[in-house]
Amino acid sequence: MKVPDSILTTSKELESDLQLVSSVKKISINEIQSNLYNHVGISISNDEIEIESSILPSQSVGRYSNYNINGRTIIRRDLPKVDKSFSVEMPNFGDWGKGSHDMSWTRPVFQKTHWLPREIEIIVEMLEKDDSSITIKFSLDHYIDRLNPSYEEDLLFHCNLLQENTGVCNIFEADATKDDYIRTLQVNWELFPPGEQNIERNIDYLISKFRNPPTKVQDIISDRIKFFESLQPIQYIVGESNFSQYIGAMLQENLVILENIRYGNALYILFEDWKELSKLSRTELLNSSNKNFARITHRGNWKNKVVNAIR
Repeated sequence: MKVPDSILTTSKELESDLQLVSSVKKISINEIQSNLYNHVGISISNDEIEIESSILPSQSVGRYSNYNINGRTIIRRDLPKVDKSFSVEMPNFGDWGKGSHDMSWTRPVFQKTHWLPREIEIIVEMLEKDDSSITIKFSLDHYIDRLNPSYEEDLLFHCNLLQENTGVCNIFEADATKDDYIRTLQVNWELFPPGEQNIERNIDYLISKFRNPPTKVQDIISDRIKFFESLQPIQYIVGESNFSQYIGAMLQENLVILENIRYGNALYILFEDWKELSKLSRTELLNSSNKNFARITHRGNWKNKVVNAIR
């Protein structure tokens, strides 16, 4: 229903006003063999990966794919009703043999907003390939202009269209390079020491990583660091760049607790390959076949559940 804060922030930080909703994704060969990406033109035949250069999303994929092809009519119940006239031809005295006349009336109706079909296509480009996966750039074939009055409306539409077809979404300058895209797959983690003597300093440092954080975010960071400290971590971690909203604690080399502070409805415990797992979005992680993680929602005595899962 709204553009993610991370994309809005990135959009404002881009130098160019001409921008492109696009993203890059690492896809395993197994996923392609399972036909998970046929709808965006990625398939495999005779052990060869086949990629369509562009594809018009099927209207069956989701709401915005449907709007993209058929447009949309929105009944504006948030606006006052307006008078609308209706007319119909009626027979004279109920007998068409005696001729006819028009009958008209007026009644209040809701206003409507009409979206025309946009017919935006998804451009599919392979950036890298290895024995087990390919790296794909998904982008829309329409740019959006930050100076256009409809920019935020266009941005929301484009984000939803790409997200529901590919599971990923980001925004780049119109002339972004291949390296700019590939860099978004790399997550650099900053490590810093635990210890009772470092708690307040660590809390202040993590809060400083956020731009004008509300009191709620500051309280969450403080609570998490104090809880993590009780688990005796060997290091704290915080993401950089696109992952700067992630904080966590490393309890062992392959046992990491991680949470996105901005969308803190759950905490993730990653058991193996945490650096690779952490590159996945929440949706990708939950839908993946990899089960080397536990997801604990912040309900009830969730901290006890975390402790039990770690044990």
